[in-house]
Amino acid sequence: MKSSVVIPTYNSAKTIATTLESVFSQTIPPGEILIMDDGSTDQTVSILRGYAPRITLFEQSNRGVARARNVLVQRARGDLVAFLDHDDIWHPRYLAAQQKSFESHPDAVGFFTGHHNFWGVADFDWETVSPGTQASAEIIAPSDFLTRYHKSMGKFGSMSYCCVPRHILARVGDEPFCPVVPGVDDFFLFHMLILLGPIVFNPEPLVAYRITPGAQSASLLASVQKAVRAMELLEPRFRQQPDLKLKRAFNRAFASQRREYGRVLMGTAQASQARKQLWFSMTHSCQAASLAKSFALLFLTRMPNRFQPKWPSERKVTHLQRN
Repeated sequence: MKSSVVIPTYNSAKTIATTLESVFSQTIPPGEILIMDDGSTDQTVSILRGYAPRITLFEQSNRGVARARNVLVQRARGDLVAFLDHDDIWHPRYLAAQQKSFESHPDAVGFFTGHHNFWGVADFDWETVSPGTQASAEIIAPSDFLTRYHKSMGKFGSMSYCCVPRHILARVGDEPFCPVVPGVDDFFLFHMLILLGPIVFNPEPLVAYRITPGAQSASLLASVQKAVRAMELLEPRFRQQPDLKLKRAFNRAFASQRREYGRVLMGTAQASQARKQLWFSMTHSCQAASLAKSFALLFLTRMPNRFQPKWPSERKVTHLQRN
């Protein structure tokens, strides 16, 4: 079988060489390495051109990571598409492990491995970390994956430790990464995948997920707003699901996402919009616990300020949300 490695880049001159070296060091080499530069203004393109013909480089004006990934997926010819961000690092056995999972579970629609977090722009020394668990891979049913994903995105928070069969991406559509919700396009894809089958998770930490100071801070309000928009786009698809367990799991997750949006809106002094989202949250799930949480938050928004809880601030630390 053949795997395609796809890497979107933007101003990654400090890290892209290390990332690529981790791909070249795989015990089972990929069939192709496809890279899309998304309008970099630093030395990224010059560095990448030095790796020809080992890589295939595409360039586009700055149109965002979702569109970059969509183009690369359309160009990929491997049986398994392995996604990698421009600053993360694979263990030499990463592709071998993912291909083994794919061969062992041909009906699965996505494959994840464990990962390590590390800080800074230096290389990652795999010899300094423990080999991790030797537990066998876990097959996660769609409804269970959806619930776990929304409770704690850490295990599934990056495309760098995710591979998807190319035929599954084709079934998702021409744009598996939705450009309407840039920044949460992977969030959108993961929900689309579970409409088609189960997920496989190999807990062995085979990816080093890089955290740099410039990437830590982002708008929590914008992120949650986009997640709600993604779920609005997804809702008609889940509404048509014959799997009632999956449908209910989606409705609970959507209610929870609306509540989070309401909390963040309160933290940015947008009380009327917050109450609107909390009312909406009660329309998604009739589960008693979900309704009680939404109603309690709605009640608190009407209390005098001194009695209100500390609402989330506008800023977030990205890696803290993911882990």
